[in-house]
Amino acid sequence: MPLKTQAAPPDAGPTADDATSARRDQILDAALALMEEHGYRDTTMLQIATRARASKNTLYQHFPTKQALFAALVARAAAAMNADIVAALDGNAPLEPTLCRFGTHLLTLLTGAQSLAINRAAIAEARFAPELAQALAANGRENTAPLVQRYFARQIAAGRMRAVDGADAIESFIGLLIGDLQVRLLWGIAQPPDQAAIRRRAQRAAERFVVLFGA
Repeated sequence: MPLKTQAAPPDAGPTADDATSARRDQILDAALALMEEHGYRDTTMLQIATRARASKNTLYQHFPTKQALFAALVARAAAAMNADIVAALDGNAPLEPTLCRFGTHLLTLLTGAQSLAINRAAIAEARFAPELAQALAANGRENTAPLVQRYFARQIAAGRMRAVDGADAIESFIGLLIGDLQVRLLWGIAQPPDQAAIRRRAQRAAERFVVLFGA
């Protein structure tokens, strides 16, 4: 007697959690766009609710304060960056091509409109709302540095890199990669590089880093 096969359950479609996450992202996108246009201080929660086509009640359910909304923006950007960084630093691949991939991801993020808007807000409010800079530091460099340090430790163990302090090595690579470009972008006196320029800059930084720190 042939066995009856059970039909696969139908796709349940989007869940309530999916809708909540999508609504949250819409609010964050609206907040980011307004910050780019007006700056952090001159962006109000009412403006954000209006741009996101959300009620004030919905907005405050997701983000009870503007500071909480800013922290969420930072965390979202950091999560996307760290996913790229983990992929770029995966395994024990050779130093130069790995640092070139990592540098490309990092520079793309740091020179993008989202990052510049977030950094400008943290700088502008450093005196009155230091928690913005603290959120940026906690979700940015302090979150990323351990990933890079672990990669450097593997490179040293594999004999591809001289034994150096991981924090110093990171600072050196960041300096080679970014120089004063981010500062000039924050001042508004430079144009963001395109992807070809970013790749060239990342390749140059990786080559120079290997000269300095390669085994």
